[in-house]
Amino acid sequence: MEIHWVYLVLFATCLFSCAQGLQGVFAGWRFLREVTLAVDGAQRKRDGTGRFSYQPRLAVILPCCGVDEYLHRTVEQLARQNHDDYEVIFTFESEADPAYGAVQEWAREWSKPAHRLVVSGPTTQRSQKIHNLLAALQVVSADREVLVFLDSDAVPGDDWLGHMVAPLADDTVGAATGFRWYCAKGGLANGIRCVWNAASITLFEQERTRFCWGGATAIRKKRFEELRIAERWDRALSDDLQVTRAMKESELRIVFVPQALIPSHDRTTLRGFWDFAVRQLTITRIGAPRIWWAGFFLCMGFMWGGTVAAAICILAALGVLGSTAVLVIAAVIWGLITGTALARSALRQLAIRKVLGPPDVTWLDAAWDIGGALVIGMVHQMLFTASMRGHRIRWRGRTYEMVTPDETRLVGT
Repeated sequence: MEIHWVYLVLFATCLFSCAQGLQGVFAGWRFLREVTLAVDGAQRKRDGTGRFSYQPRLAVILPCCGVDEYLHRTVEQLARQNHDDYEVIFTFESEADPAYGAVQEWAREWSKPAHRLVVSGPTTQRSQKIHNLLAALQVVSADREVLVFLDSDAVPGDDWLGHMVAPLADDTVGAATGFRWYCAKGGLANGIRCVWNAASITLFEQERTRFCWGGATAIRKKRFEELRIAERWDRALSDDLQVTRAMKESELRIVFVPQALIPSHDRTTLRGFWDFAVRQLTITRIGAPRIWWAGFFLCMGFMWGGTVAAAICILAALGVLGSTAVLVIAAVIWGLITGTALARSALRQLAIRKVLGPPDVTWLDAAWDIGGALVIGMVHQMLFTASMRGHRIRWRGRTYEMVTPDETRLVGT
């Protein structure tokens, strides 16, 4: 009788994973539909000449720290945006930052847009990125209507600004956001980073799971001030976490803009990826613990369900455990778990290809995203485990202690 109870527990675990998998397929399908609708409706955002209809006065803020691999292309693309009236503010900790001289040289010949370089100085009570952002906000022209934030390692397309701000024509929208697509080309570490990051993209398929990504977010200046986001940033580590919390607490919509999905070709190492991923999960655990725990249990359930089903299937095939019926049931369950994981990744690839093409998305991305779906659960589990403890975070050469979502201390450089 005991063995039957063991079977029931094991199969219950497997069935839970099946349910998760089916839910994931539906999420993937909704994401594909969301992207398709956005792409099909993009032309309605333009007038008869192809110009974006909504043309608010913008300020683009780009915080810099060191010369990222593709920073020169980011600066180049900011001068080519298809928008009538925008200014660009580059912000640095000091003029000694190598990025300061590089950006100054690259932007020297700009005829438009208007731009300026701002030095924030060091800080000990918030992340240096947020400190740089706050310094930039002090010099935004008074007539600007919309603030757009961009990361220094993100290279936007020519129409990026137009797509980013288009949703803000609807006053019920709190913020518009893009996201990053890490390209798989570049070796093992880049491939693992690609499939790890891809899993987060489907969260944008419905409003309740959306968040603002600090690397590409647009918000009306008036709303930014009404929500007192600058005050929320005062002692914080994560800029996008605070913006997301402000939107959720005010019950304002966050709109995902598929055309603002930014490909990232920068190379990483296994160590670099590990540090980056653990940092992101640690920030989530401290700043949004419910999301962290939900992700942890979902990851654990999916991974162990698939592992248990595969183990039962193999043992039954070898005649060590159970009968032919056990083998068939276990094989069907394992096939369903595997099939749903592959299907969700395939749907995601279909969606991504509606807004990105070669060289940003190639067969290698599909191979990693779809093929990696079978093993990435273990990587997720290791990263979740590594982010379980501690409040110290290493970021851009500095060590911070994230005491709470609203309190940060610099503890080392």
